[in-house]
Amino acid sequence: MMIYVEKNKLTIGDKLPNETELSKTLKVGRSTLREAVKILSFSNVLDVRHGSGTYIKNTATLAFSNTQLLTVREMLEVTAVELIIKNGYQIEDMLQLKEILHERNTLLAEGKFSAYVTADLQFHYKIIEMSHNPFLTRWYQEIQTDLSTYLSTQILHLESYSDNTLLHNELYQAILDLDSPTAIEKIKINNHTS
Repeated sequence: MMIYVEKNKLTIGDKLPNETELSKTLKVGRSTLREAVKILSFSNVLDVRHGSGTYIKNTATLAFSNTQLLTVREMLEVTAVELIIKNGYQIEDMLQLKEILHERNTLLAEGKFSAYVTADLQFHYKIIEMSHNPFLTRWYQEIQTDLSTYLSTQILHLESYSDNTLLHNELYQAILDLDSPTAIEKIKINNHTS
């Protein structure tokens, strides 16, 4: 969809063609198109106005590189995991993390991509919260909007999107086992394959 926007030089305020026309142009099914619109709307790129149509809301890309964003996320998550393993965790926190992980994995398997992005962000945010360090939490909150935009954009490239469910399951298990080297390895792999 973003290729369509760029190719047609659409700018903020421009209206997209109707669903039927756009699905034919992009050669995708209507359900796939609807999911892409949901994701781009969630990412603040499109503005869906019921009864009026879908409009371009934002065409700006991130002001910094994806590599910089993922480097910051990795630093925060590694520090959080080190604190969790050093100080231990509450069983209730691990149960909540497991529930979020299950929801994340289920949504991805069901192809509910916009909800999946939200659940994935919640999983990583819960890890940060479990560090009980208010500065890490605040810093992570600072990048959440950018992470959401980045992940939403990545999921739109379904043909090359890497399902990292197993990696997330292994990260959860490493935290549960208080296995710092494995948890840190999984965080680094996730940030280099996102």
